[in-house]
This record gives sequence, structure tokens and C-alpha cells, in this order.
Amino acid sequence: MSDDTMPIPADLEDRLQEEPADERADLKAVWSVLGAAKARATAEADPDAAWSAVVQHHPELDATPSDGASAPAADRTRTAPASRREERSARRPQRRTQWRIAAGLALAALVLVGGLWLWRQPVTVTAPAGQQRAATLPDGSTVDLNSGTTLTYRRSFQAWPFVEAEQRRVRLDGEAFFEVADGERAFAVETASAQVLVTGTRFNVRAHPENDTDAETEVTVVDGRVRVSALKQPDESVVLSEPGHASRVTNATTAPTPPQSTSVKHILAWRDNGFAARAQPLAAVLRDLERRYDAVLQIHPSVQRTRAPISLYYPGPTDLETILHDLCTARDLNYRPTSRGFELFSASDPR
Repeated sequence: MSDDTMPIPADLEDRLQEEPADERADLKAVWSVLGAAKARATAEADPDAAWSAVVQHHPELDATPSDGASAPAADRTRTAPASRREERSARRPQRRTQWRIAAGLALAALVLVGGLWLWRQPVTVTAPAGQQRAATLPDGSTVDLNSGTTLTYRRSFQAWPFVEAEQRRVRLDGEAFFEVADGERAFAVETASAQVLVTGTRFNVRAHPENDTDAETEVTVVDGRVRVSALKQPDESVVLSEPGHASRVTNATTAPTPPQSTSVKHILAWRDNGFAARAQPLAAVLRDLERRYDAVLQIHPSVQRTRAPISLYYPGPTDLETILHDLCTARDLNYRPTSRGFELFSASDPR
């Protein structure tokens, strides 16, 4: 600034102290440029020319009113601070827009994560008590579910969308007959106690859970080959390769029994709406009947020898009372209806 620049008047200096620091510096720069003109303002002075000289040094001070008219000369010294306030005001909507974009991205990410979580939930097929159900799996394999059975599997047999899982894996609680389509990936059936591995075959798996941890699993092959192992001892396994060969796994840590021949027609009687029991205790037979006919069957305390083995075979549809009549005749028992089913009691009981 030139040495002959007029100092800022005291009243104007006081006024400047009320302005923000950056705006105060700009106004002082304007005063400096005006002082460099080396001419005091007079009545004959050209204020437009003076302002043009200021704008040449500080273009950011040029602010034209929104209606296109030139600002009055008396207000030009206030134009620059007003324009900066307008700039800051203009930034506020921009910041709000940025926050909206960020919030939208966060919501999209939440929807994506939620969608993936829902997609990862297993597909469930259930055959309620008293009913049977057939299902076709993503690879074309088919499954017939006996009464009181639940089958679950990963959607499309994929680990993630468009990413195949290493195995075609299903979880079985109950009894089902599988016809597995040929495929390069192994087909695995997991129960509470066992794992069955195949590539293409037909077989029956019975694994009704008796508690929350263990349940005996019985596997019978009808065609092809299956490998059976305990769920927690996969290295100890047996291979069933002959029609009618069966193996049992009593719990998740016990090796499967060696292959044994069994009657396929007895095993698969349920698929023709029949019923079969092979050397089962009375309580187990009644549980099977409860699932098959959706009824509550009770044993009165007068009944003895409840653990004695019972064998029954009905190849086709048979009503529950016919089976109960035959069962009671063979075991010297009687039965009577209850509000929800039937109760078995000793024939010698006076009731």
C-alpha cells in the first residue's frame, strides 16, 4: 500500500470490528485499493470508475443483483460481505444433499445386508402329522416325506447368490425317501446323529429325533451306493451297495453298524400309505402311529411289558382303529377313545 494512503476513519474501523475476520480483511483491501488511486473523492469524482478499479484487483467483489440491475454506489462497499454470506448459504443445501446421499447409501447397504440374510435362510419343507409330502430339490432330486418330517436345505444349493456350495446338502428330521439326481457334487443328508453321502441313488433315511441332541438314524439303500457315518466321526463309515442293505447310527459319536439285509417292502410301506413296525417296543410303535395318524395315544399304568418287541405290517391304507385292535389282540390289551385319541390298558384291568 502507498505511503499516502488515507488511514481508515475511526468510526469505520469500529464498524469493521463487527464483521468476521475474513470479511474485515476484504474491506480493508478495498480501502487500500481506493487509497492507491491517489485522488480524494470529490463531487466531480467518478464512483463507477473507482469501483471498476477495485473490481480489477478483487474480481470476487463483483456481485450483480439477481434482477440484473447495478447496485447503488452507496451500497457497493457492502456487496462483497453479502456475496460471501450468500456463498455460505448456498453451501448449506449442498451439505444437506451430501447427507441425503450418504443416508441413502447407508439405507441401500442395510437393505442389501438384510436381503442377503433372508436369502441365506434355509428352505423348509414339512409334512405335518397325518400327512405326507413330496418335494423336488433344486438339482432335480425328489424327496418323499413321511408324516411328522421336516427337510431343510440351502436355497438353490448355493453358498451365496451365484456361488455353488461344495455339496448338495440337506438336513432331515423324520423319515424320507430320496431319489438323487446324478451330479458332480456329492449329495449329503445330515441328521441329528449321522451323515449320508451319495452322488446318485435311491435310499430311505429314518431319523425321528427323540431329544434335542441325538436320535437313531437308519439308512436303507434301494439302488446305488451310499456312505454312512456318524455326524461327529466322519472317518468311520460303512458303504451300502446292495439293495436292502441297511445300517444304523445310534448317536453322533458312535460308528455305524455293519451292513445288514432288511425287507425293503417293510421299510417303504409308508410310501403306499401303509404301516410297518419291526421288533419295536410298544412306546416306539405308538409314537409312529401318532405321527402317521395325527392322534394322541396313551399307555395306562396297568399295561405291563411295554418294552417287549412288536412287529406289524400293513402294505396299504389301513385305519388307526384296525391297527389298534390287532395290536391289543396280540398283547392282551384293550383300548378306549379319549378326547384327543385313544388309551391302551390291560384287558384284566377292571376299568
